[in-house]
Amino acid sequence: MGRLTDYIIPFHSYSNGIYKFDYELDEEFFEHFPESGIRQPELKVGVQMSKQERQIEFDFNLTGSVLLACDRCLEDYEQPIDGHFRLYGKFGEGRSEEELEVIWISPSMHQLDLSQYLYEFVVLSLPMRKVHPPGKNGKPGCDPGMLDLLNDLSVTKY
Repeated sequence: MGRLTDYIIPFHSYSNGIYKFDYELDEEFFEHFPESGIRQPELKVGVQMSKQERQIEFDFNLTGSVLLACDRCLEDYEQPIDGHFRLYGKFGEGRSEEELEVIWISPSMHQLDLSQYLYEFVVLSLPMRKVHPPGKNGKPGCDPGMLDLLNDLSVTKY
């Protein structure tokens, strides 16, 4: 398994301003996060970094798709991904558990590894309940044989 060095931004070497980075998250990226269950990812991520004197602002735009197992019928389906996330990096030694979108960057840090954030933003873009989208006829897109079995065993009908 390769390292995730492509996702390290040496922000210290950049002057104040706006910079753009483009990434493709593929199978090799997700091999570093085997617990994700994400397969066949085709994801593009645009990152815009705005560096200022006291903070860095990152805007993440994710688009593409991944292959997931349906929670209802266990068959694979393609899940579209479209997400926008923002992360603020403040220079200093502060700590606050209430600031979910803020990370503190100590004066000794000269680079930031975005790989963990990219992974978390992809996971946050996934639906809580992973099921096939409805078919063109409005019925569930799941395997009909599995739906019949579920209907026989369940009170809730699909």
